[in-house]
Amino acid sequence: MERQWAEAQPGSTDYYAVLNLPRSASTDDVRDAYKRLSRVFHPDRHRQAERREWAQRQFHVIQRAYEILTDPYRRAAFDQLGEEGLHASLAVSHKLESAKDLQDKFEREARRRRLEEVEQWVQSKSDVTVELDLAKAVSPAVHMALERAGVGRLPLDQQINVKQLFMKHSFSASVTDAVTATVTGHMVSRNRRGAGNLVGTLKRTIGPSSWVSVSVPALPPYVATVKSSHQPSSDTFVTTQTTMHTLNLVTPPSVSVTAGRMMTQTTTAYMSMRTGNQYALGPFWDRSPTRVQASKAAARPVAREPSGVSIGLSGKRMDCDEFVVDVAAGIQQSHVSLNCTRRLDRHFSVSAGLVLGLGEASANVGVEGELDEWTKVGYRVNFGLTSGVKATLHMKRLGHQIELPLLLSPLLEPDLILYAAALPMAVSAALHYLVLRPRRRRLIAERLAALKEEQRHQLFLQKRHAMEAVQLIADAVTRRRDQARAAGGLVIEAALYGDLPFGVASQNSNHVQALLDSLAESQRALATADEPRACDVALALQALVNDDQLVVAAGASKRFLPGFYDPAFAKDKQLFVRYRFHGRLHEVLVGDEQALAIPMKAHCIDS
Repeated sequence: MERQWAEAQPGSTDYYAVLNLPRSASTDDVRDAYKRLSRVFHPDRHRQAERREWAQRQFHVIQRAYEILTDPYRRAAFDQLGEEGLHASLAVSHKLESAKDLQDKFEREARRRRLEEVEQWVQSKSDVTVELDLAKAVSPAVHMALERAGVGRLPLDQQINVKQLFMKHSFSASVTDAVTATVTGHMVSRNRRGAGNLVGTLKRTIGPSSWVSVSVPALPPYVATVKSSHQPSSDTFVTTQTTMHTLNLVTPPSVSVTAGRMMTQTTTAYMSMRTGNQYALGPFWDRSPTRVQASKAAARPVAREPSGVSIGLSGKRMDCDEFVVDVAAGIQQSHVSLNCTRRLDRHFSVSAGLVLGLGEASANVGVEGELDEWTKVGYRVNFGLTSGVKATLHMKRLGHQIELPLLLSPLLEPDLILYAAALPMAVSAALHYLVLRPRRRRLIAERLAALKEEQRHQLFLQKRHAMEAVQLIADAVTRRRDQARAAGGLVIEAALYGDLPFGVASQNSNHVQALLDSLAESQRALATADEPRACDVALALQALVNDDQLVVAAGASKRFLPGFYDPAFAKDKQLFVRYRFHGRLHEVLVGDEQALAIPMKAHCIDS
């Protein structure tokens, strides 16, 4: 909402929309559009002082759009940074060889600014995991086993056991424009024994699509890790990870390579291969402790990592369904997994997964919702033949995450699964739809009312300037429309722009969510029945007709077109057009940023 208002401010105009041009328009297209609008809005074409003043205001915006879009340097700045880029210093422009060089400069500047904005929030990251064993407290099977063993009810401190505690915290800072340093400290405690380490990482960005990082711990075991990522094209990527378990190369390094490619706009296929550290090339690693039994004198035995390969597919269906399919094969681990996530709305989703492996079959169900803009809370239940029943709570806020795994039973108990999954998920859904969702809508409505009140004068000026533009073109456009009607040409009979109360099909494939949205929309319409929701733009559209054709470019809000304004601030807007061509009636409804091209046979409603 605030972003839309910022775009509507003076000095934040979309100059492509002012000239009704796509962003790929050539300089000749810009000149033609400028000449076409100048014939109508040039001040010298109006004799009355009041109309000359109206035309001067309209022509000022049109002329500025022409000056910016015909200057390759200023156009590159506007394309990358908007109006703010036009105020940037161009003192170095004379050193550049071409407009492409300047465009690359602004792209780098835009990436740097986005990076700085993100770093303000995620310079510090942390993960805390506390794994608890609650089987003695909640599992009926464990209770029965204790009763058969003659053990009575245990005290509360003996019913809850801490299996593992893990904590990790990291800080990041930019050393140079291309190098980032990160310091990570972590510790783990298991069975009253603990360990920890401090790891330093240097990450270097090599161009816009590649980076490499090196991580080295401060304490033994000195395990060095080298990671890299490269994106050869916009739809392919390759990542690698090399782990040196011993710096003297007594043990072979473990190498993992993942390559992926976008199969469609919403689906990505990938393949991962890992070598492990149990291989040997000639006699070099014959005596590696990962291949032979380590001697008793070995102070720190090296963990063995098996080799394996996996292929997978991830993507989404429409805007609400996400899925991941993974097939892995290896010496110690082979499985097939499927995970699906369905978004019931923008702030609440449910997920389910299935894993089938050698000697193991498990499944999981869960929910995740947003408490506010920065905080997410989730709940997941995992159950399997050998893993038992485990519930996990997690909370994410900015770069920090807290996870609480709870072992409910070491056995697969259907009743416990039902209670552990159904009840918390039902409570989560009720909390979201009955408490958080109404609260979020109320806060948005309050903020919208405050913004409208703060900027009421500016909204009034936008409407007045649009009405002035319509009055300037009214006489000429009316004559042209009468001529087109007599010749059977393109005539705009009616056109409305705004928050149109038509029965537009919902874009949400979730029927329950669509019903709730429909009810909320009805309540909002009743509450704002006395507010204008659309404006008449029939004359403004007729003025854009050229040779019995009308084309409105996509990619920008139509409120920037001459004679248009925003009648429904911060709401989804559409454009409805009823027109005649060759005497037949046509109708079309398009979104605010969708392209419009008429006449078309598909729009005809007159038999």
